[in-house]
Amino acid sequence: MDPAAPKPKENMGEPLPRVDARLKVTGQAHYPADLPTANLAYGALATSSIAKGRVTKLHLDDARAVPGLLDIVTYGDMDKVEKPKFGNAGATSIGPLHDRTIFHDGQIIALAVAETFEAAEEAAQLIRADYEEEKPSASFDSPGTKTIPAAGKSPLFKEDVKAGDFDAAYAAAAVRIDARYSTPTQHHNPIELFSTTAFWQGDQLIVHEPSQNVTGWKAKLARELKIDPANVRIVSPFIGGAFGSKGPMTPRTAI
Repeated sequence: MDPAAPKPKENMGEPLPRVDARLKVTGQAHYPADLPTANLAYGALATSSIAKGRVTKLHLDDARAVPGLLDIVTYGDMDKVEKPKFGNAGATSIGPLHDRTIFHDGQIIALAVAETFEAAEEAAQLIRADYEEEKPSASFDSPGTKTIPAAGKSPLFKEDVKAGDFDAAYAAAAVRIDARYSTPTQHHNPIELFSTTAFWQGDQLIVHEPSQNVTGWKAKLARELKIDPANVRIVSPFIGGAFGSKGPMTPRTAI
């Protein structure tokens, strides 16, 4: 028995070799961003510098003056695209560029498209926004935080989730522990970062993007763009670390 792969228990499957492991550790795995595509335009996101509030005006003149800029996609340009639905294939219900309301830090406010990646990045950084800023609620105990019933607020919950009577059980317990615990901020560093490459082949939309749910993305993107799912193909030959973040589709894909 290999100590690194002990004998499986009754509720486990058979240990199988990671067929992609050698390719990944030797740099031979081609992730979606590595797949060659000719004649690309490059996009870079401009994101909000506040965590809560509303965009009142965008200043685009400096960005439009960047050599090689092709276009800037922003509010009003996504009106014909259906808003995403939060669920198995969607990371959020916040429509990309559908609403000037800022719900979180780093929310997308525009996409700069250019002939080169460098020009797109420069233009995106030159986009300026005026805001009606509000104070965000950054923790469970922050002023302004609300606890609302799940039923009716999320399609995932038809009724409020409840199990037992905690207050009564805690009051009657022979031993009670009342303490507060917190954990430090942590972040992961996957091999592969996020990227989206989208192009048309006739009537078929091809999207190279890291996904753990290519069938779900296919259906979701087709719904947002109002096209036949048969005309959408999601290509993701390898996943270089996901931690759940590459399961649902993010707002930028439809843009």
